[in-house]
Amino acid sequence: MKRLLIAAAFALAPATVFAADFSGAWTIHGDIGGSIQWTSACTLTQGADGKLGGTCKGTQNEDAAATGAVDGTKLTLAYDTTYQGSPVHLAYTGDVQADGTAKGTVDTGGPAGTFTLTK
Repeated sequence: MKRLLIAAAFALAPATVFAADFSGAWTIHGDIGGSIQWTSACTLTQGADGKLGGTCKGTQNEDAAATGAVDGTKLTLAYDTTYQGSPVHLAYTGDVQADGTAKGTVDTGGPAGTFTLTK
């Protein structure tokens, strides 16, 4: 009976027990209301403290310095780029998914949208 209870506890434990590692090549797919969509390639490194660094390709295919963090199931990532000649700060806030990807919202300082981050 004791083994059954232990097995049930593990089966019911949240999937957030895994340690997500966001080091490596990633792709951000962003969408603002279906009218503005973009894809950015990012190369990230993750420290033992969960902090993220690296670069993401901006709208002009420039390398934009990216910073962020992974804290449990929460992910933040941000970088500066331009859109139609104007500077834009993209701030991504999302949740790490059970498959190791992330999804959430992106704040542009103007209109907000959604994003997915995939390998």
